[in-house]
Amino acid sequence: MRKHFRIIVATMLILGITGVSLSAQSNNYRSKGYRGSFSVTDHYGVFVGAETSHGYMFDTKNYLGAGVGGFVFPNGKLYPYFGTIFTEYRHYLKDKPSTFVFGAQAGVVHSFTYAKDYDVNVKNALYFEPTIGWTWGLKNGLGLNLDLGAMILHPMGDSRTDSKILAMPKLSFGIEF
Repeated sequence: MRKHFRIIVATMLILGITGVSLSAQSNNYRSKGYRGSFSVTDHYGVFVGAETSHGYMFDTKNYLGAGVGGFVFPNGKLYPYFGTIFTEYRHYLKDKPSTFVFGAQAGVVHSFTYAKDYDVNVKNALYFEPTIGWTWGLKNGLGLNLDLGAMILHPMGDSRTDSKILAMPKLSFGIEF
């Protein structure tokens, strides 16, 4: 179980480092072309995780990309963990280096610990996550972001829940390149 989580984290770090080197061609993290981000997340105040997104900046205001992520519930005894694959859209309100941003992610969540002795009620789910936040441009061509979102899950398959919709707030802090 920890092996899967370590592989996911290592993959995200490699993608993030590769993205930083690829984006070194521009001094503006929101210039047209390839862009990416790496974020640390907190779901519901108990799940911690990380995600990376890579895509294309169409102009200084519109980004469309895809990414992967993972989150875990570090309860000290059992560590239920989940993986996500998603598409992401972000809209930056102004052309200034620091500005309000809103966006959305849509994708799939998978529980790697569903069949084991964990109190995990969702094996697979579709999700939609609207977000609002703020981004700060740095002088070195990178950006920082702070986002607040709501992950809205629709369980699929043999999930052990009667709920049609589940939701949990999400706070993320990341770097954009």
